[in-house]
Amino acid sequence: MRRPSTLLAAAFALLGCSAASAASPSAVVVTPQVRTELVVHAPDGVVPGRTIALGLLIDHQPGWHTYWKNPGDAGLPTTFAWTLPAGVSAGEIAWPTPQRVPLGPLMNYGYDGRLLLPVPISIPPGFAAEALEIALRAEWLVCKDICIPEGGEFALRVPARAASASHAAEFDAAKAAIPVTLPDAAASA
Repeated sequence: MRRPSTLLAAAFALLGCSAASAASPSAVVVTPQVRTELVVHAPDGVVPGRTIALGLLIDHQPGWHTYWKNPGDAGLPTTFAWTLPAGVSAGEIAWPTPQRVPLGPLMNYGYDGRLLLPVPISIPPGFAAEALEIALRAEWLVCKDICIPEGGEFALRVPARAASASHAAEFDAAKAAIPVTLPDAAASA
């Protein structure tokens, strides 16, 4: 018997993404299930040799959810594919602690309501552009009674010399929600 996550992955590949992905890139993509926005946290601007944060802000419609990096028994995690200037690099998603999402005998892990998936972006020491041009292809599986593979093309231009901190509260909340490793914690069988 195939795992539900394998079947979902195959459906995702066959169906492609929803009509939202057909639009030209912008900072916001809206579907009937979610509103998504590529946001930036660069309170000092884009400083060479430093790190800023980008994130996908997801507002789920009531009853809908997306998945954590380990979705559990079924589901698929949100994925990012970045297009960044030479020398600029993206880290991994700093996943907030998920909620349990039971489905019959299956246990899944994910999010509903408002969610920010932050990513650290390293700016190289020699960065001298007037602005940081960013493109992101994001894909997610959103579920309620049914699951719908969705995605979007996002584009954002961050001025190098201007502070960008209008989403500071969301970035602070996401940072506080990241699971922490306990010191001296050892696994045993």
